Amino acid sequence: MLHFKADRVIFFPFFIDKIWEKLYYGVMPLTNRQKTFSKLIVEGTYSNSECARRAGYSEGQARKTASLLLNGRDFPLVVDHIKELRENYERKYGVTLMGQLKRFADLSKGAEESGQFSAAVNAEKYRSNLGGLAVDRRETNITHNLDKLSREEIVARLSEIRKNHPSAFEGEYKVVEESERARSLSDLGK
Repeated sequence: MLHFKADRVIFFPFFIDKIWEKLYYGVMPLTNRQKTFSKLIVEGTYSNSECARRAGYSEGQARKTASLLLNGRDFPLVVDHIKELRENYERKYGVTLMGQLKRFADLSKGAEESGQFSAAVNAEKYRSNLGGLAVDRRETNITHNLDKLSREEIVARLSEIRKNHPSAFEGEYKVVEESERARSLSDLGK
C-alpha cells in the first residue's frame, strides 16, 4: 500500500492499514445510510439486502453490504444501533411476549363479556400459540393407493380415464408390450 507524503513515497505494511481501518470504523459515527439501514432492519418489513438497497447502497453489492453491516465485526456500531432501536421499540410499543399474552387475554375477556364468542376464541387461540401450548399445523395428507392396486385394476382405471378424457391421449404414442422378464419380476412381487 502506498501513501503519498510530500515528495516521497512511504510503504506501510498491510496490517497497519487494517488496524487503522478497525479503529476508524469503531470510532466513526454512523452515516445516514447506516442509520436508515438500521431503521429498516428493525421495522422488519424487508429482507436484509432490500434494506441495504433502500438505504442507498449499491444494487449489485446490497447483499454483501447487508452482511458486512450485520456481522458485528466490521461495523459494530451498526449492530449496537440496531439493538438500541429494538429496545426503544419494545419500550415504546410494549411488544414483548408477556405484553402480547396479557393483551390477548384482555381482548378475549372483553370479547366474551360483550357476547362475541368467536373473537374470544380467536384471541385465546393466538394466546395459546404465543405461549407455546398449541401449534398451528396445516398439513394436507394425500395418499395414492395405486401401489395397492393390481395390474388389472390399474389398466381398468387407465381405460376409464382415456374414455372420460380423450383429449389427454391425442397425439403419437407407442404401445409397449410387457416383456417376459418384467412378467417374471411382477410375479415375484405377488
